[in-house]
Amino acid sequence: MQERDLMDARAFAGGVPHDYFRHLRDRPGLTRAHDAEGYPFWYLVRHADVVRASRDHDTFRSGPSTMTSVRQDSTGLPLISFLDAPEHTRLRKLAFKGFTPARLAALDKPVAAIVDRILDDCADAGAFDLAEDLAMQLPLEVLTELIGVPPDERAQVVEWTRHTVNLGDPDYHHSTPEKAVAAFGNLMAYFEELLGRRRAAPADDLFSVLLAAGNDTSGRLEPREIALFATTLMGAGSETTYCSVTGGVLALLDHPGQLAALRADRTLIPLAVEEIIRWVTPATHFARQVARDTEIAGQPVRAGERVVLWYTSANRDESAFDRPERFDVGRQPNPHISFGGGGPHVCIGRGLATLELRLLLAALIDRLPRLELTGTPVRSITNFMNSFRHMPARFT
Repeated sequence: MQERDLMDARAFAGGVPHDYFRHLRDRPGLTRAHDAEGYPFWYLVRHADVVRASRDHDTFRSGPSTMTSVRQDSTGLPLISFLDAPEHTRLRKLAFKGFTPARLAALDKPVAAIVDRILDDCADAGAFDLAEDLAMQLPLEVLTELIGVPPDERAQVVEWTRHTVNLGDPDYHHSTPEKAVAAFGNLMAYFEELLGRRRAAPADDLFSVLLAAGNDTSGRLEPREIALFATTLMGAGSETTYCSVTGGVLALLDHPGQLAALRADRTLIPLAVEEIIRWVTPATHFARQVARDTEIAGQPVRAGERVVLWYTSANRDESAFDRPERFDVGRQPNPHISFGGGGPHVCIGRGLATLELRLLLAALIDRLPRLELTGTPVRSITNFMNSFRHMPARFT
């Protein structure tokens, strides 16, 4: 098979090149490659190798960046996903207090109401963009609910966040780098001001929980740390759901037999959510830095080198999944690693993302047979997120 440059976003213009990833999995050892700036990498494409690198954080480190280019952190701020222990452990332990099962369970009714209203708005509009009007709007509104943004201030927070999201595709949004930086700054300033209000008058929301967290040896979160966490959560927390909704709806429309099975047996919804997340694999990859000499798939890997964890390949690995090329809403077992392959950097928002998808799927199942795509979905030109810029649709 002809070699492809997976660091070139154009390799994903027609969708994830699953045939090439299968070729790499079948090839012995590891594949060596370079990114656009000349940084060398080893590709990890097999399920077992990605899981191992995810869980062995003493050998495979996140700092200074989990992006394939160490120059891609433009904020200059300590993003939690770019940190290693002990600082990462401290921040994650404190932040998780806002994502406990009890707190997520309390979101069921508010999120269901958001889902119903957005779907009604899309149906009433006639023609709508399933990507922008549903897949992106849903997580943004849910996150403002979780954080505790007052209802009359949510539209502005959502608008600022839309300017910071690009899904790894600089042409995704009608924005500019300057507007994105300004929007990021506006969000930081807003959340720091909101924290002041919550300190004076606590409420039943994420900010109040994070302000109160840290009565043990882990210490407290500083206001700027909470504001940065909220700002990055608004962007990164919306991207996973966005990709899963667009890709999941397409999968159900392309597999009417699976949609029929789901409508006939709604107890399959939790399994269907996990299958959609596996099938789509929203974030295709992250990078790790090798801290000490090791060996992977018989290939010596030296300290100071870097590896790319290709989740999108691992989730189609025949050694880990039965018929991985089949979309199966009843798939069991389903050891997908779309939120990370275990270890300390598993996505902290996994529970929230699956909650959103579960409630959306429950509300959308009966409407899907009436959903009609009115044009060809436009893919994002990126090798980082499996996403679409636009998906024109209507309910007939």
